[in-house]
Amino acid sequence: MRGLLTVALAILAAGCATGAPPEVPAEEPGAASPPPENQAAANEATTSAPEAEVAVPPPPPPVLFTEGQADRGRTAFDEVCADCHTTSEFRGRTFQSNWGHRTVYSFFRTVRSTMPDDNPGGLEEETYLDVVSYILRINGHDAGASEMTADSPMRDVRMAPPGSNP
Repeated sequence: MRGLLTVALAILAAGCATGAPPEVPAEEPGAASPPPENQAAANEATTSAPEAEVAVPPPPPPVLFTEGQADRGRTAFDEVCADCHTTSEFRGRTFQSNWGHRTVYSFFRTVRSTMPDDNPGGLEEETYLDVVSYILRINGHDAGASEMTADSPMRDVRMAPPGSNP
């Protein structure tokens, strides 16, 4: 037994004396990570850089009214609303602060149910839509090819024009 131990020590000593690295059993894949100095190289070799995400701008809001409709709205405003209101009440910083973040539908519903003061809801629905179109135009919204109707996507458009920050 003693002879066997002496031979094993001699073999081990010979390996150290030659400067050869001691044999270490191979690790199973994924068992350990590379040493820190090689970590960056290992990361580059095993991962690819994520592709840059392309920012897709949101679609523009639907256009709700025509120039003709806004013109009719101006006439209706002058005939019905101007007895109690001025157009300056429906544009500018104060109006945008109060209404800019709200939807066109919310504004339409409020105007339709509360105006005129002496006959709330007493106008034709088309007249309310025309007046709201006029107010949208004086606030910087663009006119389009189709008139605003009760079925228009008013819930998808804010009173503040696109690009403004109410």
